[in-house]
Amino acid sequence: MTPRFSICLASAFFLLFAAGAPEPSAEIAETSTAAISARIEIFDRDLQRLRRFMGAPVAGELDIGIRSTLPRDLYFQALTLWQQTDRLSFEVMRVHATPPPSPAGDIGLRDVLRRLEDANRILRQVMEELKIPSDSGPPPEKNAPVADPFTAILHLNRQLNLLLERHLAPKDVYMEVTLAIGYAARLLSRYPEANRIPAEPPFEPDKQPGDVHLRLIECLQSVSRILDTLGLPAPQINTSRVESNKLVPGDVYMVAATIVSQLDFLHKHLDIARAPPQPIYPGARFPAHTYQRIGILQAQLTQLERFLATDRAAFGKIEHDAHLPER
Repeated sequence: MTPRFSICLASAFFLLFAAGAPEPSAEIAETSTAAISARIEIFDRDLQRLRRFMGAPVAGELDIGIRSTLPRDLYFQALTLWQQTDRLSFEVMRVHATPPPSPAGDIGLRDVLRRLEDANRILRQVMEELKIPSDSGPPPEKNAPVADPFTAILHLNRQLNLLLERHLAPKDVYMEVTLAIGYAARLLSRYPEANRIPAEPPFEPDKQPGDVHLRLIECLQSVSRILDTLGLPAPQINTSRVESNKLVPGDVYMVAATIVSQLDFLHKHLDIARAPPQPIYPGARFPAHTYQRIGILQAQLTQLERFLATDRAAFGKIEHDAHLPER
């Protein structure tokens, strides 16, 4: 291999695996963060007004072991908020909103803000249907941004879930895991020797949401290692404060949605054109079924880690050989 060809191949590999998305300007990021903080506070005031009207309980604080400031993770939390608000709209008014389009290109803070605004718009339509007067209090302070938008949107999702007749259930988590499996299969399609859809592991009964959460966290840790291999940012994972016995399917769903967020980002980063199809309704499912399903995702991610580590090692050798003199 000539040095010139080696350099070209190394450059192509670098562009494929190491190029990150451009950072937004500080001014745009600051403006969007302030707008997102304001919208979160407005949504929370509307949601609490609706909660009191419906006589629903207050959602308690709960740590699911994830922190993130990445726009893609904020977006998927905001998308979940939209989906739950739309479900509430159907329960109250028998009307579904038009699904929002997927963001074109890299997900940014503007996309997060749009989804929050869309969800708030649906929430206020529900309030109008129920003849709930709007809150006449002063608007939130613009110079007091929410310290942790990811956790704040997560809390909105937990509160909204308590207002639904049909809460986020194990079958919703099962479907989100199935979507993650679809993403992982597309990522593995780059490798002819990969087993894109491994067999399900044996069924283990008597699993609780905490067991599903633990297995999903292991998957998220695997995805984080993949992102680290590629030099890409990943969410922070710390499960030391998680109270597993208090977790419900809606909390576990948020972890599954975060995994989908990372795999969707990898798809775009690696220029995979087609996203996987949305999963179909699987019928009744219990935590044990989802726990079993996650075993497929774990096997996929283990393969992907191995393949990417091999690619990375090959890239290092190519880069080394490119600097050797010709004989």
